[in-house]
Amino acid sequence: MSITNRLRWSYLITSTLPLLLVGALLITVLLQVQQRNAFATQQAVADRIAGNIATFLYDLEQQLLRAARELRPDDRVALAASAQRLVNSSPDLRAITVLNANGEQVANSTSDLLRAQEIMPAPVDQALIGDAISVGQGGRTAITRGDDGQPRFQIVLPVRDPQSGRISGALAAEVSAARLRQILRLGVQGEARSVYLIDAERTVQLSDAVAGWRPPPSLEALFRDGQTVAEYPGGDSRLVLGARAPVAPVTATSWSVVVEQPSAEFFVEVYRSLILLAALVALVGALGLTWALYQARRLVNPIKALTAGAQALAGGHLQHRIDVEPGDELGQLASAFNQMAEQLQRSLSEIERQNEHLRHGLILARDIQQGLLPGAPPWRSEILSVCGRSLPASEVGGDFYTYLTLPGGRVAIAIGDISGKGVAAALLMALASSTLESQAHHFDRPAELLRAMHEALRPRLEANHMNAALLVAVFADDTRTMTVANAGMIAPLLVPGGADGLAPPRFIEVGGLPIGTAISGRYHEATIDLAPGDTVLFLSDGIVEAHNREGELYGFERLERLVAELPPELGVSGLVQRIIDAVLAFVGDADPHDDITIIATRPGARVAREREAGDARAHPEPAGARR
Repeated sequence: MSITNRLRWSYLITSTLPLLLVGALLITVLLQVQQRNAFATQQAVADRIAGNIATFLYDLEQQLLRAARELRPDDRVALAASAQRLVNSSPDLRAITVLNANGEQVANSTSDLLRAQEIMPAPVDQALIGDAISVGQGGRTAITRGDDGQPRFQIVLPVRDPQSGRISGALAAEVSAARLRQILRLGVQGEARSVYLIDAERTVQLSDAVAGWRPPPSLEALFRDGQTVAEYPGGDSRLVLGARAPVAPVTATSWSVVVEQPSAEFFVEVYRSLILLAALVALVGALGLTWALYQARRLVNPIKALTAGAQALAGGHLQHRIDVEPGDELGQLASAFNQMAEQLQRSLSEIERQNEHLRHGLILARDIQQGLLPGAPPWRSEILSVCGRSLPASEVGGDFYTYLTLPGGRVAIAIGDISGKGVAAALLMALASSTLESQAHHFDRPAELLRAMHEALRPRLEANHMNAALLVAVFADDTRTMTVANAGMIAPLLVPGGADGLAPPRFIEVGGLPIGTAISGRYHEATIDLAPGDTVLFLSDGIVEAHNREGELYGFERLERLVAELPPELGVSGLVQRIIDAVLAFVGDADPHDDITIIATRPGARVAREREAGDARAHPEPAGARR
């Protein structure tokens, strides 16, 4: 039997997979629908009870407001009779208290039932009185228990003069909460639900529960993110499905109705249906999986051979060949695989040959680029000692430096850094170096030279989205002064020598924008007096930005500390070598980050002797000093 036929049978059997997917989908949808229905049902019960309570409170407040329009706080005789009629007009009213505009009690009536039991009403809430008289806002208190053990609460409403509309006092009514408890009980009558009333602080005010019932430890789930229905642990630690509904009008101090039912009782039928459906889906899936595993075992041996061959090719063993008996589709696949391996082996050989050719070309380009850098200055070392080194990060780089002789016996040193690395930076490095050498003889000041370089190279650099950092230092014919202009390079580092040898190294403050940037600006110069033995270091950012495998930078502090610790008699070539060795030792086996270029200069021995002779002539030895 061919692989094709076996796969056909496997596909036929595994067609049960859609059934499994549909079954899983039905289970998920059924669970979600039942949960939504349960949540909606619970919420509807809570909303209905909250609506009934709101209706009761509204009717009661309307009754009190109508009575308040007829009250005259200044007529105490008629007021007492009106208050007594009002308190006896409804079985829900326990006591009525009338207050004038100053908050003083002017009438107080108690229902016949309380008077017969000699039960005193609770004192009127002073905060509600203040709100009713001062701002005309009514309110109600929390539900408490009276001396007779019955739940009660107070409603305080403002009394307005019917002629002027001004507040003339307040009406406080103590209301029995028995009607509220009745509403709660009727709302869940005949159902295994618990219902209770809470205030804005989530404290239970009234409940229809039997003795021993405890409220849940936390109702946070019903208030989180604006939710009104959720599943949470009840007072007996069992999960309950609860819903809340605020009692209108909704204010910061309004009550809320909470309806709870044990989740196990609520979802028992849902879980039973889910278990039955899940068992059926699992049985069908197990049968299909068993057949699929049986068919897979018949394919495992040839597939193992193909897997081993693929792993061998992935490991670079292109000479490996797959040995599978022909006769079916796997045999044809093995033959195609072996042909692919042979083609990959030939392609890899060709790629290695081309890479070797490219490597030789890059090595030649590096040698040519290094040949463009000057080996020795075009002046005698007695005038100015100089030593420069450049180490590209790859085969070719973008750093360069050059030595120039200028009219009037002056000499100049330039160091530059093209943004980026590789062949593009190397080409622009050659362009910048040649442009510098052609322009240097036409300008007396290094700042003017940088400005001319900026104008000449900006079109080429902007077209390639690159820029060039460049620093030019011009030494006077006696090398006693150095004038520096900087366009984006690291400032020169002055290492005092001679009499100032104990002074720490310092960077010469001179800077400017790189050449080729879109922003044009003036370049500034700094002129420095050089003493015999002073050393000036010019360097690219590849030195201070060199980092090791931990990502730690070499930095300016290490460079200054290293230079300060080097012996003053060390020559410029030794100084350059010591710095490069220290940077490479710090980098270790980490990949190079950027090109490294450094130049060290120091006034020559002849200049030092001429300066000493000039100082001696300027300060002759006093007569009689010699013997």
